[in-house]
Amino acid sequence: MKPGPRILLVDDDPGVLKGLRGLLSDEGFQPLEARSAAEAARLLDAPEGPPDLVLLDLRMPGETGLEWLARLPRPLPAPVVVLSGEASPAEAVQALKLGATDFVEKPPSPERLLTALRNALALDSLREERQRLLEELARPGHLVGESPAMENLRRLIARVGPSDAAVLITGETGTGKERVARALHLASGRKGRFVAINCAAIPATLLESELFGHEKGAFSGATSRRPGRFELAQAGTLFLDEMGDMPLELQAKLLRALETKEVERLGGTAPISVDVRILAATHQDLPRAVKEGRFRQDLFFRLNVMPLAVPPLRERPEDLLPLARAFAAEIAGPHVPLELAPGAEMALHAYRWPGNVRELRNYIERLNLLRGTGPLILTSEFLEGPAPQAQGSRRLAFGEKGYREHVEDFERDLIRAALEEGGSIAGAARLLHMDRGNLYRRIKALGLPVQ
Repeated sequence: MKPGPRILLVDDDPGVLKGLRGLLSDEGFQPLEARSAAEAARLLDAPEGPPDLVLLDLRMPGETGLEWLARLPRPLPAPVVVLSGEASPAEAVQALKLGATDFVEKPPSPERLLTALRNALALDSLREERQRLLEELARPGHLVGESPAMENLRRLIARVGPSDAAVLITGETGTGKERVARALHLASGRKGRFVAINCAAIPATLLESELFGHEKGAFSGATSRRPGRFELAQAGTLFLDEMGDMPLELQAKLLRALETKEVERLGGTAPISVDVRILAATHQDLPRAVKEGRFRQDLFFRLNVMPLAVPPLRERPEDLLPLARAFAAEIAGPHVPLELAPGAEMALHAYRWPGNVRELRNYIERLNLLRGTGPLILTSEFLEGPAPQAQGSRRLAFGEKGYREHVEDFERDLIRAALEEGGSIAGAARLLHMDRGNLYRRIKALGLPVQ
């Protein structure tokens, strides 16, 4: 019989450990025990690998469970369920913010505790499967597209990936630069993780801490030591997305880290050696930013060892249908076909796709939300606006009507389409996943003819 999941019990109370050990063993789990944060840390780093789940008490002598949880690497090496009888509501909330999956009060009922453990294990399994699928999609051979531009991109990734050279990935917003970065990481063969950070999404005051980490007490709110993204990417790849938005003062510190291969946490006194491959991406014109003084020239040269441009979607029309079909399979499932109405393929190629691959994916997702139970049908009418519209829709004249009137017009078009396809109010209600009585009231309120 396959052994059950390994559960690390972290609690300083021998009686609690004994009770938990018996319950978990009876349910097919393999309990491991630690009576302090230090002992738990050793078990996390054991040769056989981390446990499948950690059941953590917050109140322990020495380093508390909350402090230990705060300094664990992100993502957590194993899902964490907190078990405590003395924690305040603020501590419970803090534990969940730090990544704990659930909070169970002592003394727990066996049913409540086992449900929390099984839910946490199931959620972790889903996360692992999602990561596996992301990595599969990111492999050079799985970068969807049949155009010469994509073929050339795959060849470059295969050649550049195994090196440690910095790569600057450029391209318009939505072209898929992070997917290219993931493909480079997978082609590199590096044993560490792929760690990404969006330099434009994090406030400048926090970005330095996110990159380099901080020591306890380094600034207000730094209640424990926390490693930065450089440390988390040790022996792996650090992807600096939207690099052009990094503040100038932080660019100097990043350059020093790249040249010395060392980082220093905020509030720290000793440098930490890092072995990290750097990939950067931007939609900005960095040479122009250098000329305007918004980006350091020396950092640009350090990152631009191997420039790699991702072409916009409008320049590779051969990829439109393969991408649409791939997104349909991803969003609606492999068994839901993508059908093209007359004229749809011509319209697909005529549209400029200013949002690139991201816009196409969003469009397919909206089609899926409107499709009911049938196939995904791509029509030629979507070019009348950036979003797909129900049958009978028209261009909006924003100066003529207010927001509520536009919403009601869209609702009328949607209900008309559902009534036509469903053949009756009952059929339309099934397509729209709403109560038939509610749909009837909306039909009357919107002044539509009752069928």
